[in-house]
Amino acid sequence: MNDFPVVWVACGTVLVMVAMLLSNVCRRIRFPYTIALVLTGMLLNDLGEHVPRLAVLDTLHLTPNFTLYILLPTLIFDAALHLDVRGILRNALPILLLAIPGVMAVTALAGLGLARWTPLGLNAAMLFGALISTTDPVACIALFNEIGAPPRLTLLVDAESLFNDATAIVMFDLVSAIVASSLLLPDPAATWNLHTLAHVPIDFLWIFCGSAVVGAAVGLAVMLLIRWTRNDALTEIALTTVVAYAAFTLANSYLGLSGVMAACGAGLAVKATREWLSTETRHYLHDFWGFASYMANSVIFLMLGLTESYLIRDMGRLASVAAPLAVAIALVLATRALIVGGTGAFCNLLARWRKRPGDRIPPRMQAVMAWSGLRGALPVALAVSVPTTLVSPEERKLLVQLTVGTVLFTLLLQGTTIKPILRALGLSGADGTAGKEH
Repeated sequence: MNDFPVVWVACGTVLVMVAMLLSNVCRRIRFPYTIALVLTGMLLNDLGEHVPRLAVLDTLHLTPNFTLYILLPTLIFDAALHLDVRGILRNALPILLLAIPGVMAVTALAGLGLARWTPLGLNAAMLFGALISTTDPVACIALFNEIGAPPRLTLLVDAESLFNDATAIVMFDLVSAIVASSLLLPDPAATWNLHTLAHVPIDFLWIFCGSAVVGAAVGLAVMLLIRWTRNDALTEIALTTVVAYAAFTLANSYLGLSGVMAACGAGLAVKATREWLSTETRHYLHDFWGFASYMANSVIFLMLGLTESYLIRDMGRLASVAAPLAVAIALVLATRALIVGGTGAFCNLLARWRKRPGDRIPPRMQAVMAWSGLRGALPVALAVSVPTTLVSPEERKLLVQLTVGTVLFTLLLQGTTIKPILRALGLSGADGTAGKEH
């Protein structure tokens, strides 16, 4: 029986220590922690390539299952526990427009644009459009809180991201299924017709809503068990962990639904029934999940840097695909601006018609929302999960390169410029205007 190398334990211990030290440094110099983690991960991967004693660093990469089944349930469940449900209900229209039709529109527009202006075929281009539609504004939210951005802006960006993860994965799975079926036809492009695409919204809503119901059912069932074991705080906290991972795994692996929405539904069920928990457990619940989320975010961004540096070296330098990468980045930025602008215009018209000025999304808030659409580890994990049975090896290589390049652009350029943009637009607490637009 083969055991895992002890060097992995030592390496993991060192990486956690590096991440914690880096957190302290970033707090002192006021630099986005998650972006610093990505840069540090890239540096460590390069060290692993050139320093023999650190060669183990060259073997640490994000994998689809590690991202989806180990890290994502913690992040989603913790986010659901901290959701401002009333705030989301008040802003349900823009959040759902961005998270559902917005993801579909980004998938279609980015996919068609890439198929038109890059060497990617239609199938590979649509896969890229689906996987790149997910946003991960962790760095932006931290900056929003640091400088006192409007609470409504923080809520819109954070809630959209939570539902966006679910919708993007569902879209990616649906697009993958369409691509797989297209390979059985003489003309693969013929699969992308109105008859096929008409089923996408129906399948999408079924998976989206069904997953939330499954997650809520798992959450309520385990919470009933917790109620039975009341006054045993350690057992209750452990069972909330069971809720998160059981809901995610059941939906994602066994029912063909969305694990993200299931984990979100489970988190909301626990939040709604938290009075069933003992007083001691309620006291520690948010601390425990806050710590777990902090560690998961630290690991995911540090390993994202390790993975991207490895992929850049393994797949070829990004400079070799500069033209297609420029097209991909331009399409991502343009589609994000279009979706946010369209959502804002619709909500503003509706607010005027209903005579509810508080429901408006001011143009400068829309500008920040458009620029804060960062991409994180999930697109990379989805990109490397694309098998060569769906696309050619050359297309898969380019698909991964474009994904890595786009993620790096959003993190390193957009993530580091969002703070001055907030201040320039007068949306920071220091300007005294942050509280007026929520």
